[in-house]
Amino acid sequence: MISARPRGHALRTLATLALLTALSRVSAQAQEELPSATVTGQEEMIQPRRLIDMHTAGVLPRGSLDFETRVYPSRHNDVDGAGITFSIAVGITDRFMFGGGYGGDGLVGHGTVRGNPWPGLLLKYRIIEETYHFPGLAIGYDWQGYGGIEGYENSDNSYRGYVYKSEGLFAAMSKNYLLFTKVQFGIHVSVNYSIEEIQRVKWPNGYLGLDIGINEELAVAAEYNLALNHEDPNSGQYINPLHGFFNAGIRWAMFPSFYLEFNAKDIFAKKLLRNDDPAVSDSPLGWSRELKLVYVTSF
Repeated sequence: MISARPRGHALRTLATLALLTALSRVSAQAQEELPSATVTGQEEMIQPRRLIDMHTAGVLPRGSLDFETRVYPSRHNDVDGAGITFSIAVGITDRFMFGGGYGGDGLVGHGTVRGNPWPGLLLKYRIIEETYHFPGLAIGYDWQGYGGIEGYENSDNSYRGYVYKSEGLFAAMSKNYLLFTKVQFGIHVSVNYSIEEIQRVKWPNGYLGLDIGINEELAVAAEYNLALNHEDPNSGQYINPLHGFFNAGIRWAMFPSFYLEFNAKDIFAKKLLRNDDPAVSDSPLGWSRELKLVYVTSF
């Protein structure tokens, strides 16, 4: 836990400087990259490597860098403000990418800042390229959850980890289609095994998702996290796919190398907020809004 006020101000200052630096580089380099990204009069959208939270079979090309910033509402009672997660990924080959990240609650706002207890880690390899008849397939390991940290300890009787768990080991399949010669349409399925709460959860989880490229700039995405590895704190049960989390978002590619996303998380408010007081019933966490900024460049 980071509770000292001077350190909290320092973290906020560093977060602000990092964000401003990324935006300034985007505006400078986008003008150079724009002409080279034009194909038959249209700019191609960046291949999605995620929808909202779930992985797709997409990977970064060799020699590419991906900078991502997520701003989300802090869900901890001791934090007044918003959390930020920073991450970076590198395309080593046209099939393999790796990356990492870090963040914390309360970086935007005032009061206590709570840094994440662990840094993020991503390893992803695309085994099978997508063809006309068959989907692409990627496997990997991802230790970066979202939504901040809930709970105070991780044991046989309690959970401390990300509100929306990291995927851990995963396999993702993607198949893309072109509708009416204009509209890009993708279907995505993934299976994952998170190492969070591994003491009690011994089974995998799954995601279903789709994305639609409306034009060369705008795309919409939706995904359903089956939440098979999330406990209902009131009943103590896990496997109930009807209590999964539905997320949706819109992506705007301002430039070929930079896009903004506005996402709505857990729209049907199925995630329950855990209370440390056993006499108090757990209540819905409620749906939330998230802003994501992604910048991709090459070296």
